[in-house]
Amino acid sequence: MKRFLPVLGALVLASPALAADERYRSYEAAPGLSGTVEIAAEPANARLLLLWREGFAARHPDLRIAPLVAQGPGILTARAAIEALAVFVHKDNPLSCLPLENLAPLFAGDAAWGAVGLGGEWASRPVIVFDRPAGGERDFFVAAALKGGAIAPGAKTVARASALIREIGAAAGGIGYAPAGYRSDAVRALRLSDGGECVGPSETSAHRADWPLARVVRVSARGPAARHAIDYVLSREGQRDAVIAGYFPLPYVFAEEDRKALGLD
Repeated sequence: MKRFLPVLGALVLASPALAADERYRSYEAAPGLSGTVEIAAEPANARLLLLWREGFAARHPDLRIAPLVAQGPGILTARAAIEALAVFVHKDNPLSCLPLENLAPLFAGDAAWGAVGLGGEWASRPVIVFDRPAGGERDFFVAAALKGGAIAPGAKTVARASALIREIGAAAGGIGYAPAGYRSDAVRALRLSDGGECVGPSETSAHRADWPLARVVRVSARGPAARHAIDYVLSREGQRDAVIAGYFPLPYVFAEEDRKALGLD
């Protein structure tokens, strides 16, 4: 089953060919799998879970893939990817680094860029806030970046990360957040300082826990093909799915540990 990176204007995602550790193996589909396997991921957006489910189902047409909605016996769980959020601003915004605690006043509304030290024409330029719909991604950003602070009631809510990136690219004073895997010539990701040196969102900074807006995604599965489902997620193809969805791949050492714990090797 072929996968194509979405290209939306100048917007692209990081290339999966460059993102996954070369030690990840290609998934080898076991023949004859049938029945039902339930799959869930937490925290993960619907796009990532859909890619994992579709990728696994395409290799096992006789399997029924269902959501895992109830806890209970027989559930297998493994670390699966790294979710990292980035704070995006317009490409012409001269801000080079921002202390994490200064994000809350910007997202609260009624602020100008002079509040974080920008001068000249930027000093009086209003901050235009773009928000994401209610859900796990937004909850994580509010907790980790804003420390529970409120996002401006007048912020424009944009359902798709790709559309949010385009909105910021068209608004000089714009600011918003989205998965760090997104790239565009019209915006740039802010470097942040959380009490130490300033770092940018990257696979390396997320893996080293230097990036403050990163967390581990876990996948769970139940059913006779549960181990195979997790095997797919922890394969080269499953990690490429994560990159396509804007996530960073799981550090290979974590995958190796969890594969051994589940008897996948």
